[in-house]
Amino acid sequence: MPIISVIVPVYNTEKYLRQCLNSILTQQGADFEVICVNDGSTDGSEAILQEYAQKYPCLRYYNRPNGGPGAARNYALDRAAGDYIAFVDGDDFLEPGYFAEAVGLLESTGAEVAMFNPIIYDVFRGTSYPYRRMLEFFRYSRLGGFLISECPLLLSYIGCWDKFYRRDLLEKNKIRFPEKRIFEDAPFGIYAQVCAKSVCVAKEGYYYYRKNTGASITDRELNNKKYRADFLQNLREVCDFLRARRCGESIWSGVMLYVLRDGMFHLCYARPHRDFVAFFRALREIFTEEEFRTALAWKSEKIDWFADALIKNDVRGCKKRIVYYLNQPLVL
Repeated sequence: MPIISVIVPVYNTEKYLRQCLNSILTQQGADFEVICVNDGSTDGSEAILQEYAQKYPCLRYYNRPNGGPGAARNYALDRAAGDYIAFVDGDDFLEPGYFAEAVGLLESTGAEVAMFNPIIYDVFRGTSYPYRRMLEFFRYSRLGGFLISECPLLLSYIGCWDKFYRRDLLEKNKIRFPEKRIFEDAPFGIYAQVCAKSVCVAKEGYYYYRKNTGASITDRELNNKKYRADFLQNLREVCDFLRARRCGESIWSGVMLYVLRDGMFHLCYARPHRDFVAFFRALREIFTEEEFRTALAWKSEKIDWFADALIKNDVRGCKKRIVYYLNQPLVL
């Protein structure tokens, strides 16, 4: 039976860590090892990891100085022995049957990446709901294995924890996370899907992503320029990767959907005005006009407007309308 290496970066999640680990360790229908990396936690997370490591032989943990989730996951990847790789954040949790479903999908389709539609668990409200459109995932789930260029929308879903990967795919293509950066999921997710010979999609969620556990990313970004700087650096590297592989318009369109959707968010919160202008110009300089235009394939008023503003270098017009368009739903 194939073995799954489950990688759990842990940073100050003692409040949720037991639920996370219990939801992993009670999975049935698949063999697995659990690799936890304590990323410099200052709370009681290490004591919990030590307790579980003594109780469960399949779980081992490592203590590391704080280096961020990218560095923690890379450290675990270098020590993973499984046929498949799964990522679970230390404050999230899983439904029973997740591992069995993922392995079954990858085995039956021959795909190298399996994507799930995670479930948002709102801590404040105590409610759960699908992260993305259920009908969309149901439709994709009927395709079996397919090239990502056939369904490029999936490239705009850049989380690493909503996917299962064949470890051979990651090793063969030397795919690792950027370290000491925010939004480190984006390059990893894009590289893996583009390099994969085929991907597949599950119609169910299984993975619960915990929301509202602390300060919002919006509040943190307003006081930290690193968020925008890291976003831009990720895009530069992704752009170089796509150009080196001579990717076609379909793949570019999926990546540019992510770039413009998230870029609009980051731009809206770039303050004061000089930061707005600097981010706008930096984003514009990364891509060519032709690359921006691939996003027009989505026929989305919101995306078309932002792409057009960047192509025309219309900083003033963008500044006037950015809040309006940011609050409009993304209709594709």
